[in-house]
Amino acid sequence: MNKVFKRIIKYFDSVMFFLFLFIMVLILFIYNLTKINYKVNSFNDYSTTINSIKILDNEFESLINNKATFINYDEVVEKISLKYELLKKLNSQEFYENYDLELKNLVDDLNYKWKEKHQYLERFKSNNSAIIGSFNYIIELIKNIKLTQNIDIKDGVLLDNSLSLLFKLFVNMDFDKQVLEENIINLEEFSLKYNNNDFNFLFKKYNSTINELLNLNNIKFQLLQIDVKSKLNLIELKLYKEYKKSIDKQLNIAILLFFISIVFLIISILNYIKSVKIKKDLKAFKYAVENSDNSIVMTDVDRKITYVNESFEKVTGYKREDVLGKNPHILKSGKLPSDFYKNMNNILDKGEKWSGEFVNINKFGDIYYETASITPIFNDDELTGYLAIKLNVTDYVKQQEKVEFIAHHDNLTLLPNRRSLEKKVNEYIYECLEQRKKFALYFIDLDGFKNVNDTLGHDIGDLLLKEVAKIFKDTLREEDFVFRIGGDEFAIIIKYSNDEKYLKVIANKIIENINNPIFIKNHKINVGCSIGISVFPKDAQDLKNLLKYSDMAMYKAKQNGKNRVEFYDK
Repeated sequence: MNKVFKRIIKYFDSVMFFLFLFIMVLILFIYNLTKINYKVNSFNDYSTTINSIKILDNEFESLINNKATFINYDEVVEKISLKYELLKKLNSQEFYENYDLELKNLVDDLNYKWKEKHQYLERFKSNNSAIIGSFNYIIELIKNIKLTQNIDIKDGVLLDNSLSLLFKLFVNMDFDKQVLEENIINLEEFSLKYNNNDFNFLFKKYNSTINELLNLNNIKFQLLQIDVKSKLNLIELKLYKEYKKSIDKQLNIAILLFFISIVFLIISILNYIKSVKIKKDLKAFKYAVENSDNSIVMTDVDRKITYVNESFEKVTGYKREDVLGKNPHILKSGKLPSDFYKNMNNILDKGEKWSGEFVNINKFGDIYYETASITPIFNDDELTGYLAIKLNVTDYVKQQEKVEFIAHHDNLTLLPNRRSLEKKVNEYIYECLEQRKKFALYFIDLDGFKNVNDTLGHDIGDLLLKEVAKIFKDTLREEDFVFRIGGDEFAIIIKYSNDEKYLKVIANKIIENINNPIFIKNHKINVGCSIGISVFPKDAQDLKNLLKYSDMAMYKAKQNGKNRVEFYDK
């Protein structure tokens, strides 16, 4: 799990992450605003529905209280249907879920009250229609009586007054109850007086109409007692409270999301600014790397080259595409021992930095020298590759080698000098003591050299010394060493087994070759050499005495006639 987390962190981009969070929060913010807008529209819609129900209820009550005698019942039917539709809209699951399930009880009560009220309204319509029919019948009957019956003018006035009184009762105008009763009595007397069917019908119809009017007023009273408005007000109040609570919550969420989105936006901007700076730094770093005088090489964990800069191309002769994917071993010259690379790899395998010097070979086969530091690259404690920074020190090394050569070699013959002799003898002493081997030190002095200098000059003398040095090297084996230790004095180190006669054979061969005529600038020169030999470890086991004893043996050869060899003899 930890590995997976580290891998996630490895590819984590803070700018994109916080930008993603900003977009997500912004989407939530917009979604929340959409919900708020939906809530506002929904509330306004339901509020409009409740107000519409209130208006319809007021219209129905106005209809009941209307003093007009004629009503458009088609319009009433349409309004009743509309009210049912509006109530159905309230009595919906969506309405309850958006606001509060407790509203269901209030809406159920409202529906119940409305249905009850609707029943009374239908009864009112029926009774009202019947009364209007009775009115029309009574009006026609009175007209007919006036036309067909020979009645007194006074009785005609009474008939008109009874009709007017009945109309007042219908439209709820003020009337005198005593006058109404007197009117009924008069109509009854008319029916007896005229003993006519029309008068009898008029009296009966008049009485029944009055009863219907009284019943209509009773229906009106019962209908007005049904309180729908209070239920609507409760629903409206509850709706507003739930809306207010919901909208406040949504607004708080919207404000919170807004501020969170601002925070994420600011963080994204800051991270972007930081990433721009990092990119600029990386660009500058890349420019510095590309134009560095140091060779820079990067490899993966398997030590396959993934990057080289221009300096590497200049030093090695390889193009970048030539080495990508290859191991840096392509630069090995073979001049360094395998233990060198083994030690380097052991250090790098431990995840530690290595520093040292390489002797490499370029694409064209030329040897060059580099000081290098190789650093393991870790990413979240995981090794991902290596970075090598190398400086070409070939010129410096060659200069050092030249200085070293001059310090340890004779500048005329280019043979190793006395300092080299001392160093090599000490090395041989240590080596032969360890391996129980032997070596001999030859001390050689030229015979007749002073005469050449005196007669032919120092220039010829110098050329002679160079020729002598060449003769020595040509006579000896590759593993033997010859030194010029001063003037016309030379030294030779030869390893041998047990036969000292072999040493004398070599010495005589040297003398023989030196005795051969040497031609320099048309001069035929003859010289010889006297050789003294001391043997390690028989004669001495230290540098000082070996030199001393070989020198003594050489002087002994001089005393015994020159141009010969003598061994040190205690």
